[in-house]
Amino acid sequence: LICGLPGQTLESWKDTLEKAAALSPEHLSCYGLKVEEGTPLWDMQGSLELPDDDLQADMYLWTVERLAELGYQQYEISNFAKPGYESRHNLKYWTLGEYAGFGPGAHSDLGDARYAYVRDLEAYCNGVEAQGDILSENERIPQRERGSEYLMLRLRTTHGIEEWEYRREYYMNFDPIAAKLAEYEQRGWTARRGRRWHFTPEGFLLSNRLIGELLELQEVETLANTLENAIHACRELPDGERWIRLAVALTENRRLT
Repeated sequence: LICGLPGQTLESWKDTLEKAAALSPEHLSCYGLKVEEGTPLWDMQGSLELPDDDLQADMYLWTVERLAELGYQQYEISNFAKPGYESRHNLKYWTLGEYAGFGPGAHSDLGDARYAYVRDLEAYCNGVEAQGDILSENERIPQRERGSEYLMLRLRTTHGIEEWEYRREYYMNFDPIAAKLAEYEQRGWTARRGRRWHFTPEGFLLSNRLIGELLELQEVETLANTLENAIHACRELPDGERWIRLAVALTENRRLT
């Protein structure tokens, strides 16, 4: 289901959702319409009566509350399910689970590698028969990037992120992130259970911005650690102070770019 359609009101959206829920599906996906530049709808938006951001937010918050009353648990920003009917396929991506794809154009993410097969059917078949190279993409994913994906994808879910998962898996300092999440908690955007944090429905509405702020904190913390390690190494070199100044300059330059 999509809310925020042209001409849609809160009452018409409520009617749509109630009719869908009356069919008793095990799972419901409820997305907010986003008009993207370069689409026909983008070109037409001047002549369309689109719900504004405040109305879309009202639609979303009512949806979360109403579906909970009907027994649908929110487990991701836009996805709701009766117990045991969450999409295992999508959760595999949101929880950074490994997956293997087979066939032309299929993608895989295994260990520290992410790769894809060629999209052309004939090239794929010829490569398989000849035991040749059939990969169109193949990259190693650095630990820091995995840490960013952890924040970005896990925070899409109501299960959220956990301090010691982050520290154990990515060897990065969680303290600055915890401090920022605590700020969000004061505004009603996050909630925590022990060391586990997740967005509230109000936080989900701002999740793109909030996750961006957390990723920026992670980058700053990583640069600080890099600088500290560089300074420690430079002290072992002749004219160490000169190398320290060089390390500081290089790190500051990287941060600015």
